[in-house]
Amino acid sequence: MKIPKKCTIQFPKIPVSLESINITSLEDYDEYAESKIVSCDLSEQKAKNLLIEESLLQRVTLTSARLPKFQLHDVRFENCDISVAFLEQCRLRRVEFISCRLLGVQMLSAEMDDVLFKDCNLEGAVFASSNAKYIRFEKSMLQKATFEGADLENITFDHCDLSQADFRNVKFKDADLRGSTLNGMQIEAKAVKGIVISSEQAIQIVSLLGVVVEDSEDIE
Repeated sequence: MKIPKKCTIQFPKIPVSLESINITSLEDYDEYAESKIVSCDLSEQKAKNLLIEESLLQRVTLTSARLPKFQLHDVRFENCDISVAFLEQCRLRRVEFISCRLLGVQMLSAEMDDVLFKDCNLEGAVFASSNAKYIRFEKSMLQKATFEGADLENITFDHCDLSQADFRNVKFKDADLRGSTLNGMQIEAKAVKGIVISSEQAIQIVSLLGVVVEDSEDIE
């Protein structure tokens, strides 16, 4: 079997010159483009079909926001808090999350292409039934995250904590989990065929599948 290289993704295409704007509330079908949005508190806001493109968001708070069908194209989030936000059926293309909090974020049935999560806390995040291509998670916390029923293609978990993460009924294609913690991860035998792991992780995966490993000399 050919071992895939760690997934490389396209970076957001963000203009050098951005207009700094302040947002205090969100409405259905709002659109923001070529903007720099800094230190805005938008927690618990409700809006559907919101569009942000070619923009930079820094220290923006979206905790508990309800933003179904949120569309993000060529966007970078830096030090933002998106914890417990409801983003069902969001569409992300060339998006970066850098040093962000996304605890318990709900991205059910999301469509994601070329997305990076780096140094993020995604504990308890939900990506159930999502379709994701060319996704990288780097040095991020994903304990108890749920990917159940997701279709994941060219995905990399690089030095992430996947303890007790749920990968049941997931379709993997060219997935790389080398360097990540897999303690208590839920995964099925059929999904294992689509992943690459290190030799150190092999016994861990076997144990997760319910196989007991014993040397012959240990048998009485």
